[in-house]
Amino acid sequence: MTGPRRVPSLGSIQGDPGHLVVEVAPVSASFVSAAPRSGHIDFGSIQGRIVMRRPVSRRVSAAVAGLAAVGLLTACSSEEPGTDDGGETSEPSASQVEEIVVATAETPWLASYEQMANLYQEKTGVTVTLQVFPFDGLLTQQANAAQNGSNAFDVFQMNEQWVGQFYDNGWVQPLEEVDPDFEWDPNLIEFDGVGRWDADARTTSMDGVPYALPMNGNIHEFMYRRDLYDQLGLEVPTTWEEVIANGKAGLAAGIENGYVLRGKTPTYDFSALLFSLDGDWFPGEQDGDWTPGADTPEFRSALEQFKALAEIGPDAPQTVAQAEATSLMQGGSVLQATLVSAVAAPLENEGSSTVAGKIGYAVLPGQTPVSGTWTVGVPAGLPDERAQAAYDFITWLTSQEAMQKWAEVGGITTRTDIESDRPELQVIIDSADMIRGGLRYTFAPLMLEVTDPAIGEYLAGTMSLDETITRIQDGLTRVVEEAGYGS
Repeated sequence: MTGPRRVPSLGSIQGDPGHLVVEVAPVSASFVSAAPRSGHIDFGSIQGRIVMRRPVSRRVSAAVAGLAAVGLLTACSSEEPGTDDGGETSEPSASQVEEIVVATAETPWLASYEQMANLYQEKTGVTVTLQVFPFDGLLTQQANAAQNGSNAFDVFQMNEQWVGQFYDNGWVQPLEEVDPDFEWDPNLIEFDGVGRWDADARTTSMDGVPYALPMNGNIHEFMYRRDLYDQLGLEVPTTWEEVIANGKAGLAAGIENGYVLRGKTPTYDFSALLFSLDGDWFPGEQDGDWTPGADTPEFRSALEQFKALAEIGPDAPQTVAQAEATSLMQGGSVLQATLVSAVAAPLENEGSSTVAGKIGYAVLPGQTPVSGTWTVGVPAGLPDERAQAAYDFITWLTSQEAMQKWAEVGGITTRTDIESDRPELQVIIDSADMIRGGLRYTFAPLMLEVTDPAIGEYLAGTMSLDETITRIQDGLTRVVEEAGYGS
């Protein structure tokens, strides 16, 4: 029995540093002429239950507020409501909601997600249709559906860097509006409030209103060559100074790279080191003070230490993103690295990795791992019956029963009460109370346009420490002012 045939991708998946970047190979399915959603194109199904759909039409849309893109393409089609005997449209009752449409992305864990959707259909009789887009295309399609009020999707899937835009713009509705009795499950990891929003402060907060639930729990993990550590008599580090010392010992022993960091997209990795030194991007944000924290002793020390890590790694660190870092680890030339939980899968793939079975996984040195989590929420404006059906799915997906299965089929879990022999999942559990949030600001894309190139140039040696700090401080001041945040 075969799984669904996937829609051919238009190119490489691009994403935030917490999202595993993969190349999508073309598939054999041929393109079919666009058709209305009510007469959708079936590209196959898992056990005949999960329908994979291609976006059926596109048009130019106005730029989405807060996004870096100038123009966006949108899928315009939406489910045609039913009609009553008088010819007027009517929405289905709760008992008539037999299908929910979930927007999702081409990710390394898509096949696992398909299995979970299939399991939900078996348990409830509700078909879960996963409408799959490239990473950036997912943001585009959901943002336009929200702005147009098309109700094209029953569930929005949000990467961590997008949640501020979705919450602030009211594109997803508070969970308590669907279920007034909603309470956060104490065994569901909060990821530093990734599912909550403080509308007054315009930031995520552990005290904020719940809007979404974490469904795929990528965080920073320390990954190291267990076999080489044993040979060299090294201890698993708990501080960044110990990481650097271990890396230098590896270089002295003839290992090609003592460490690898992602200097092409450095903001995510740098954040973990910054937080461990008690620094922050905006130290006063919870109090409404959006003065950037780049011109501080903590930020300066973090940059210096980040460069020290780069210096024990490959040349031209500013050219290394997650795909390159993963490949270097797979090839066996690196002693240790900071990577996200999802990278464990390619590292342990015996068909493509020379280090499968040789990697150790540990809590991040400094004990401030940053999350790169995916969340799911209920789009605003859905009819009550569809909103309830969506809520039922996302609360089931993040339940203990479902997350236990999610672990078994290769997903990255978001709960502390699952059991698994996968060490990267145990690291998530052990790190649950240490996790710091990634960039969730409404202005995150514009912020990265400042921080990524500045830090990259500093690592490359083409910009001094003082110049880097000045560029980031001034650049972020401009970004927050233009975004309407007070200082």
